[in-house]
Amino acid sequence: MPALRGFCGPTYGSQSRIASPERCINWYPEIIEVPKAEYPIALYPTPGVTSFGTMTAAPCRGMFEELDRLFAAGGGNLFEGTAVGGAFTSRGTLAVDLNPATFCSSGDFGGQMFVTSGDLGYIFTFGTNVLTQPVNDVTMGGYIDGYFVALDVTTSTLRISALADGATWTQTAQRSAGSDRWVSLFVSHREIWLFGSKTSEVWYDAGTSPFPFMLYPGSYMEVGCAAAFSVASLDNSVVWLGRDKGGRCVVYRAEGYRPQRISNHAIEFALQGYTTVSDTIGWAYQDQGHSFYVLTFPTENATWVYDAATQLWHERLYWNIATARYQAYRPMFHAYAYNRHLVGDRDGFTVYEMAIDQYSDVDSDAIRRLRRGPIIERDRRWLNWKEVEFLFEPGIGLQSGQGSTPTVQFRYSRNRGFTWSNTRQLSAGAVGNYDARVLFRSMGRGRGFVPEVVVTDPVPWRLIGARGDFELGAV
Repeated sequence: MPALRGFCGPTYGSQSRIASPERCINWYPEIIEVPKAEYPIALYPTPGVTSFGTMTAAPCRGMFEELDRLFAAGGGNLFEGTAVGGAFTSRGTLAVDLNPATFCSSGDFGGQMFVTSGDLGYIFTFGTNVLTQPVNDVTMGGYIDGYFVALDVTTSTLRISALADGATWTQTAQRSAGSDRWVSLFVSHREIWLFGSKTSEVWYDAGTSPFPFMLYPGSYMEVGCAAAFSVASLDNSVVWLGRDKGGRCVVYRAEGYRPQRISNHAIEFALQGYTTVSDTIGWAYQDQGHSFYVLTFPTENATWVYDAATQLWHERLYWNIATARYQAYRPMFHAYAYNRHLVGDRDGFTVYEMAIDQYSDVDSDAIRRLRRGPIIERDRRWLNWKEVEFLFEPGIGLQSGQGSTPTVQFRYSRNRGFTWSNTRQLSAGAVGNYDARVLFRSMGRGRGFVPEVVVTDPVPWRLIGARGDFELGAV
């Protein structure tokens, strides 16, 4: 049986389903880095989660690690979590609005952490564990060269603290380079990225007096930001959900001060069909050599993930068993603390550890992984399908309980995805059964064949490729 080239791949649902109907949900593509691999791309399972600790207020609105301490905003509280036992202690109350909280720190130099929440700015002093609220009208903040900086989006004003003292705020600057208001602030590489709705610019520490920061020459960009909290640091560069005066919903990654498009037409077709994108949250993390940018659209119930290592996109979605529908990914906000990837629950009280050796979703629910492959056709001729085999890593079943006989569900379309067969299922083999095959036979005939597999058992589903045998029929 010849390999079905391209079966393992990213999500790419084109405007026309007969151009490309591909979906990749809760798997991520990894390029096999050896020459002439028969299966050049494998699909590996996105990480599951296990409970790390529980906050007494919800939902999670932001997370941060500094000086080997973990902090989280849960509902209207600032919590600190311990490394052992995941015990969370409230360090004070925070104002709440519809925006996430933001965190930054002056580290050992200033001994302070700056938190924005509910349009107010707070200073947490590491040495005393005291939380104060010295500044108003700030939506998000950052730290650069001894100063805390914050943005008032209502008046398009940049505020800065005194040097090494977040308790004092006296200096401000307003936007003048562009007519659109600043909507987002992000500090990267000792520079302040200030995004407008249509244009953006970068400021740096020029050492001037009385206001030390100014626009960096040549940094003005004719691209703005469509979602204030979509900005993140990915693989040593800035990424965000962008827009300009001509339209919205292109994902950009900065190369120097030049925004480079990293979304593709299929992703943009999906995003530009959304009614609401202003509430989009972006965060990034690195695992197994992959740097992932996670974009969640809460109103639209969607989460898209870009992998900087492969430049491919996949989807991460929570399967609601009660409604039998996918929803946006529940983990949101990330901190790498205590040698763990920790994430909050956008709908609950729990902070989770995220890891590739965990195979359940939040609330211990099943992760429903789906791969819909590309269309298989040959010169518009009828294809008479004898069999299709999916190459899952065998012998991965658990010793007992769900997953002891991991099951693959399979359905197919013979008309490029317009209609679908009934679902069939086969076991992928019990633990230690390394000769197990997932082989389906007798799929009938069609001009455009689309295979789709779904798995839900809590095992490490690694999908290497697919093979197929068919006979060419008449034109």
